[in-house]
Amino acid sequence: MELDFLVRMAGECVPLEVKAKSAKAKNAKTVLEHPEKYHVRRIIKFGDYNVGREGNLLMLPNYMQFLLDLESEEVRLEAIDTAELARQANDFLTKR
Repeated sequence: MELDFLVRMAGECVPLEVKAKSAKAKNAKTVLEHPEKYHVRRIIKFGDYNVGREGNLLMLPNYMQFLLDLESEEVRLEAIDTAELARQANDFLTKR
């Protein structure tokens, strides 16, 4: 399964697919068919086609990507103990 980007829009996670050419939306449709598994209600797909909608799948031409109104969100990263991470990587790599 491949989704190109995840963005937050209107308080929910919305996957974005970007296609260079028009293609079937199999991945997007699979995600939308299983909301209990993926916790996604709608998807936006950009590609080489006109504006269209199939249920909760919105299809837009590539040139409309700049029109997305994305919310900025604060990202908090916890401190990483790099020495411990290096030790674990070394342990993993040296085990046969």
